[in-house]
Amino acid sequence: MIRRALIIVAYVAIFWILLPWGLYGTGRWLDSYLPEAPTWARLLGVPLAVGGGWICVWSSLLLRSEGRGLPISSLPPTRLGVRGPYRVWRHPIYTGFAALAAGAGLMLGSLGTALVVVPLFALVWFQTWVRFLEEPVLLRRFGGAYRAHAARTPVLMPVRWQVVGRAIVRRLFPLMFRFRVEGADRVPARGPVVVVSDHLSYLDFMFGQYLTDRPIRIPVTAEVFRHPLRRLFIGMMGGVPKRRFGADPAAAAVLADELAAGGVIGIAIEGERSWTGEMGEPAASVARNIGRFGCPVVPAAFVGAYRLWPRWAGGADRGAEVTIRLGEPFDLAAEVEGFEPGSAEQAGEVSRVLVEHIRALREPAELAVPVAAFPRPRPQLTLWRCPVCGDEECLEMVGREALVCRRCEARWDTSGPELRLVAPADRAGESDSVAGWAARAGGEPRLPPAGAEGPILEAEGVELREDPFASATLGPLMSRGEGHATLSRDGIAWRSPAGERTLPLGSIRSVTTERNDTLQLGVGQGVVQLVFAAASPLRWQVYVEALREVTDG
Repeated sequence: MIRRALIIVAYVAIFWILLPWGLYGTGRWLDSYLPEAPTWARLLGVPLAVGGGWICVWSSLLLRSEGRGLPISSLPPTRLGVRGPYRVWRHPIYTGFAALAAGAGLMLGSLGTALVVVPLFALVWFQTWVRFLEEPVLLRRFGGAYRAHAARTPVLMPVRWQVVGRAIVRRLFPLMFRFRVEGADRVPARGPVVVVSDHLSYLDFMFGQYLTDRPIRIPVTAEVFRHPLRRLFIGMMGGVPKRRFGADPAAAAVLADELAAGGVIGIAIEGERSWTGEMGEPAASVARNIGRFGCPVVPAAFVGAYRLWPRWAGGADRGAEVTIRLGEPFDLAAEVEGFEPGSAEQAGEVSRVLVEHIRALREPAELAVPVAAFPRPRPQLTLWRCPVCGDEECLEMVGREALVCRRCEARWDTSGPELRLVAPADRAGESDSVAGWAARAGGEPRLPPAGAEGPILEAEGVELREDPFASATLGPLMSRGEGHATLSRDGIAWRSPAGERTLPLGSIRSVTTERNDTLQLGVGQGVVQLVFAAASPLRWQVYVEALREVTDG
């Protein structure tokens, strides 16, 4: 007890008596080289000193009541404080001290203290003691929670440009697209929260900004971070680069840190945007991670997002309206019998619960999408097999109001909310959505019998891009030009006048699609992309995954 009292006395003497007098004395010495402080400057010092003093007192009280410690290195807090001034500044006591000292200097007529000594002292203090001594200690003590807190909280300036930028974008976005929010108050005002949603359009990331007024971190395909301007914008809006072509522990750590700091993260559980508007099943790894977080889960659905900008369209239908709908928070532990956080065996059950909550917010009419409403529509990217003759890669748009088959001459009218079959005559009048016709055509690949030679799929005008170190870097992909791509039981071969590339099936770790024209392959520690001029990357994904299953089997 005596030792604790002596430490406090020494701290007060050094930090609040000797240091201020030292700063003031140095400032008075500099005053002989500076003009006399005007009256308005002395008056300005009053609110600056009072405000700085109040910040110091408020921060110290919070540190004691919530952090269970004191602003003294020998008597540190045992809990991380993120409320009050700690939401504005990472080290509000130091910030308040600097404001108090500068304000007192002005009140006493010392421009040297207020304009030179205090700013210089604060700069040196934050760049030495705080940066190299205090923050490493806080990081060791509080781990990911402090790392996430530091990432979103400035050191000195009361406003981060990222926060200002996000606020501006959130106000401009409604001027370009029509949407409304239902149930935003269902996201808890405090504490860690995971918001899970479907993934239907290119604009889902922006709609995710309106799930809550709290700052939110959302995993985004790492490909958008390869472009400097997109990286700046998506990062400012809270995006976290997620490498979908392989395991990404760095992204998982950022999300875990955010939750540890009491923040909000948003996860589109399907991973890839839906090609049909129907909701797919989440990957087992996604379900395990959400189960491991151990915090309230809020379901959300972007109703109408597929209608606004389906994956096969070349742009948005600005006349469509989206409803961002949130459901009631729920606890996975209460809905999964014998729940064990992060259990691989329970991943399927966790997925079922997540999907059920999201589907309950969706609307059946979501799949009815008028193809003609979009610029450069290519529904054949999803409908890669003709539902009439069964041939593949034979459908093409004629204008914006007709889809035809080059093989059997079947023809669909695409001017309405569904594709209406016009020819052949014996089936004229049949109508269904793109998703419905795709289901009729069937999505199972037609693999040749074992031992059959020759390519299974072929495509011309295929650009190959790659980055052999994509697991560690996010630089621009290297293009090797356009060539001819083939898929066989041995793997994928790409050839062009400039060279060739062979990818055995055994070397491919993952198969995903990027945008609506790119097949993305995780290969070793890198990534290879095939960018198609006309072929459907979805079709290639289906066939590659089927061949990999046969090979693994």
